Amino acid sequence: MILIAVTWAYLLSSTLANAFTNLIDVSGVLYSSFYLLTALAAVAYYRRRILSNVWDALLVGILPLASAGFLVWIVAKSYQNAAASQRWSLIGIVAAGVVLMLVARFVLRSPFFHIRRESAPGESSWGPARAPDR
Repeated sequence: MILIAVTWAYLLSSTLANAFTNLIDVSGVLYSSFYLLTALAAVAYYRRRILSNVWDALLVGILPLASAGFLVWIVAKSYQNAAASQRWSLIGIVAAGVVLMLVARFVLRSPFFHIRRESAPGESSWGPARAPDR
């Protein structure tokens, strides 16, 4: 009786542990992808400031692009080393996201897709404060 109980406990814990491991691995890749897209969105938003001075070029151009490149490498390596179940989970999540985005755009006609693209002003406001012009 004890042997059966220990066997069931082992089978349930190892299966549960594998499920949690897969969940954490897939979540890590999704978070990396989110931060990758966030870095690229920041560069696109601050595109006018990138060439305004060296400090802005470093903070809003080079560093976010370098981090995006690093995250691309991490996501690619994670995907290559992932088990088949993790790969299919990632593919399913991305496919569901694309389908939902297309439904929001073409079926529900969300106003989000009609907002004009924005960008930060070209002049940097991160430097020392200036007195207003009179």
